[in-house]
Amino acid sequence: MTETKEATCEERIDAHLEALEEDIAGVIQAYYNGDEEEAWNNYPLSVRDYQVTKVELSWGGPSDFLKIFHEGTEIYSVEYHFQDWFDGAMRKVSQDSKVWEYARTVIEAREGF
Repeated sequence: MTETKEATCEERIDAHLEALEEDIAGVIQAYYNGDEEEAWNNYPLSVRDYQVTKVELSWGGPSDFLKIFHEGTEIYSVEYHFQDWFDGAMRKVSQDSKVWEYARTVIEAREGF
């Protein structure tokens, strides 16, 4: 029996974005034609506001910083960014790391618990 490997998200994302572009074109057309109910019937599923807090650790060349995505003191994601002039890299930070714990303490202190 041959196993079929499902395509990765990286391999599938361009097709999904193209399909979204087509769907959204219909939403925008309905909106501008005055059919707001039709425009908002399928998209979006939900809209959430959250904060992004940037914690600068160093600057110049190289520089590094954290981007903390949160709502109040609830953290959704932490990114570590490292940049050196015209180059840069980013890593998602694991929830069980000391960097995530540091991000949490920054947000809690800033939000006043």
